Order: sequence, then C-alpha cells, then structure tokens
Amino acid sequence: METTDQEIETYIKDAMDHQHFSKYAIALTGESENSDGFASHINFATVSATTEEGIEKTIEVVVKSSRKNLIQANPSLYGREAYIYETILPAFTKFQMQNDIKDIFDSVPKCYKTMSDDTMEVLVMENLKKNGYDLYDRKRPLDLNHLKLILREYGKFHAISFAFRDKDRSGFEKLVTNFDDVMIQYFVESLRKTINGYMAKACDIVKEVGDKKLYETCYKVLQKGADVAAIEIMKIVEPESAMLHGDGWNNNFVYKYEGSKVPSKVAILDWQLARLHSPALDISYLIYATCSEEELKHFDELLETYYSSFSTFLTELGSDPEKLFPYSTLQKHWKKYSLFGVLTLVAYLHLILCDDEEVPDFDECDDQADYTEKLMAIKITEESEYRKRLIAAISHYCSYIDS
Repeated sequence: METTDQEIETYIKDAMDHQHFSKYAIALTGESENSDGFASHINFATVSATTEEGIEKTIEVVVKSSRKNLIQANPSLYGREAYIYETILPAFTKFQMQNDIKDIFDSVPKCYKTMSDDTMEVLVMENLKKNGYDLYDRKRPLDLNHLKLILREYGKFHAISFAFRDKDRSGFEKLVTNFDDVMIQYFVESLRKTINGYMAKACDIVKEVGDKKLYETCYKVLQKGADVAAIEIMKIVEPESAMLHGDGWNNNFVYKYEGSKVPSKVAILDWQLARLHSPALDISYLIYATCSEEELKHFDELLETYYSSFSTFLTELGSDPEKLFPYSTLQKHWKKYSLFGVLTLVAYLHLILCDDEEVPDFDECDDQADYTEKLMAIKITEESEYRKRLIAAISHYCSYIDS
C-alpha cells in the first residue's frame, strides 16, 4: 500500500514540530522512481518555515517511508535505520567532539525526525540533491575518484568503532547490545532459492569461459549453498569489528562536485543493513558491487586508501591502529570474508544493471516472500555487462585469496 499525500504531510509536520519551528507551509514536490528505493517510498517536499526567533527558512526534505506490506514481515530491517540516526550517529558525533576532532565524520544527511510503530517506519531528512549532491549512474562502475572518496569516509566511520571500544568498552557494548545482523533475517526461503539460482548461473558463465579454477570455486560454494556460505560469514563477530554501513552500492551514495567531474564530498544513504562485523564486509561489498575489471586492477591502491584514512583517523582519536587493527589483519580479513562481497554481487547484480521499466510495483506485493520473489525475478537486461562484471569479480576474488 502506497503512502498517501496526507500521511506524508503529517510526517513532515511532526518533524517540523520536533525542530521547534513556529509555523511552516508544506509543498509536496514529487517522488523517486521505484528503482531508487526498492524497499521504501521516497517522497520530496519543500517546507517554508519560520523559527521561534522569526527567521524564515526554506527546507528541502526527503520523506523515506516503509512499504506497509513489508514492515510487519521484517520490522527490524526498518527499525535498524532509525536506530542508526537516533542513537548510533549522535553517540559517534559526541565521541568525536569529546576527542577534539575538527574534521569529524558527518557524511550523512541530516535527519529531522524518525517515527515508527508496528505499521510504519518513517525518516524525514534533508534533501541533499537540493544542496548540490547527485546520484551516480546506477549501472556504471564507479571510477577511482568516487571509490577513493567513499573508502576514505568508510575508513573514518569504522575507526570510530575501534576507538570507542578502546576507550569506553562498556559504553560501546551498550550501544550495540542485541545488535543482531538484520541481513540474516532477510534470508527468507525465496531469497535462499534465488541466490542459489544465480550462483548456478555464475557457475555456468565461468564454465563457458573455460577457467577451471573459477568454476571449481563457484561450484564449491553452490554445493554448500550460497545462502549458507553468506550466513556463516554474517554470524561471525570478530574482536576487530566495527559498525558497518552494510549496503554499499551505487544508489546509496550521493556526491557533490562543485563544478568538477571529480567529487569533493560524498554522503552515505540507507542504513537499514547496518551491523557489527569486520570492515572487510563493507569494503568487499562496495568494491565488488561497484567495480569493473578496470577498477579492480587498482585493488591494492584502493585498500591502501581505505587503511590510510582508517589509521590516520584512529590515531587522531587517540588509539593505536597497529595495536587495534593493523594492515596485515585487514588483509587477513579480506581473504576470510571477501566472499561476502562476491555473494552479494551474485545475488544483486541483475538489480544493479536492470532497466527502470523492469522494476515491478512493490506495493502490490502481499508479503516479504512475494516482495523478494519479485525483486529477484527482475530480468537481466544487459547480459554482456552482467557477464563481464561477474567474471571480473570472481576472478579477482580467486586471485587474491590464493596470493
């Protein structure tokens, strides 16, 4: 069921009241395409507001609301993002300020208010597109400038967890109590069936290439079950773990360019899959979901970019990266966990490359299983690109774990 205009206005009013504006006028300005928000409705509005001091402001907002037919089936998937904005990010900001960090990690949109109950989950946030930020083409691989920008922000974000735990273990543990991996709950029967179906397709593709080693690697995963392999990884929580973004594909980043094709800033969107795990999961998801063969040639450079940002920021926070998470441990984690990024690509590459018109109306889904079946049944519309991206990722994974 689609969110009505009246409901959207009510959500915005609640958010503006929460911000203590004395008066405001709301004008709804549109909504996103289905392919921009598979699990949520995205609506836009302009708010003409007046502060209690009489200062007039124009505020551009995004209203992100759960699909009502999905939230009851998987409420934790939606509640996680609200918790990130309400609790985790404010705690991380406070921690950075207490440690006199000048250039803090704040690469997220401002959240004016979250609202939730058993029937809905809503976030009212600033519309960064109106502040000069743009999406990157969903289908195109990210170039090195965009990748490095994200990796530097991931490095800062992950470093906060390590430093927080190092300086205030009990405080950090309190933040992540009962912080189960929501992705595990997402592996309903229809997704189990689909991810193994796409792994079988991956086996066929690499077999046609004639690379015996690639085929054996894929077939070994298929025999175990791609879903089983993914869940095994997700259930492990290393001592060297961090709060992760969890969903690093093109649509979940927006960039500011300021007159250049080289991005100067990035904002990270969609925190529904945030969880506690090795940073290697965030990095492998990002790299395999957004890179072609050309970018993967620069893997060492990308990993070093991430770690340089991580270690520098961790040092600024007053902790020792060599003690808490040396580069050698990151490399070990990559070999141990980067399969997760490959499995994610196998499961979702057809969505990354699909045409907009192939995306179904998810409001017509009856439940979580129906939604997942429709999501995973979206046609592969760029078969050649699909094969190239898949082979490049699997080839890179195989070459690195044997190095």
